[in-house]
Amino acid sequence: MTSACASVQKGSVHLIFLLAEVFRLFRYTLFLIVSLLSTHSQAFGLKGCQLDATKQQASIAEHLYGGAPEDAVISPRHGFVLNYNAQLHVPHWVAWHAVAAYRDTPQRKSRWSTFRTDPEFGDVKTSDYTGWYDSAFNFARGHLVPFYISGGDRDQDGMDAEFEDSLKVEDPDDACTVYEINALSNITPQYHSRFNGEQGLWYQLETAVRELIDDGNEFYLYAGTVFIPGADIMKIGNRKEAPEQWQIGVPHGFFKVVINPQRQQAVAFLFDHSGDLADGCSLNAQLSDCIVTFTALEEATGLSFFPDLSERDRQHLESQSTEAVWNSWQ
Repeated sequence: MTSACASVQKGSVHLIFLLAEVFRLFRYTLFLIVSLLSTHSQAFGLKGCQLDATKQQASIAEHLYGGAPEDAVISPRHGFVLNYNAQLHVPHWVAWHAVAAYRDTPQRKSRWSTFRTDPEFGDVKTSDYTGWYDSAFNFARGHLVPFYISGGDRDQDGMDAEFEDSLKVEDPDDACTVYEINALSNITPQYHSRFNGEQGLWYQLETAVRELIDDGNEFYLYAGTVFIPGADIMKIGNRKEAPEQWQIGVPHGFFKVVINPQRQQAVAFLFDHSGDLADGCSLNAQLSDCIVTFTALEEATGLSFFPDLSERDRQHLESQSTEAVWNSWQ
């Protein structure tokens, strides 16, 4: 009897230990699932990328050189800031800081090449651009802030957006930098073969700046869209819908400002995209032909650059927008 009771007690103890181990494994598995889902929610969509107030101010401080070019709503992102044109559903202007470390981008594949609707605006879908590349217009989804500057360990936690040997997310915060640069709020219709592609002026300027960054140069940049007041604006949108429902404006022109803080020099470029923009260079021009004075740029855009600089520093910076200065950087 005593032996039987001892066996029962021993079996009960083993059962308790077994149940405890099963419960421990269950809790651990549940923890892993919750952690995975949490990371997934941050890493696979823009809704997990919102910056708190402190980080918004830090983004503005890093990316806006000389202050905002107009008194307007600024939307800070991890890797840039933007002012959005909600009437024409394209970015009005963007600003970003560029250093060599930010060139360490993921391979442009899978999740790292996906265009996403920006939840702050929610107005443009990927379907709004579908089919326009293959149309007679040959419109590309044109980045204002380029993809090639979306990398780096921005939060300095020892991790990048992706694991080096795969396309998997390593750091959700740095992944947000990539996702936001691919957000449709940073995208605008651009002629591909004539402007955005390898033979185009926009591509040429992006490439020139990229090579200068790879050589160790630091830059601050502004880029934006130009619409001529009172002029007709072509609209694109979901090609399965009636043209009357298309809302995305095709810019008459584009601009870019490249600031070299070490040299205290800035060069402004103005591109005619529609054949109508005065002072903007034609699509067939040489890149150096697209350099303009800041007076011409501000007249075309309605913006006023570097308002936070002293008058002396602003005038000096803006006086450097010449072909000779641009060539001296190369």
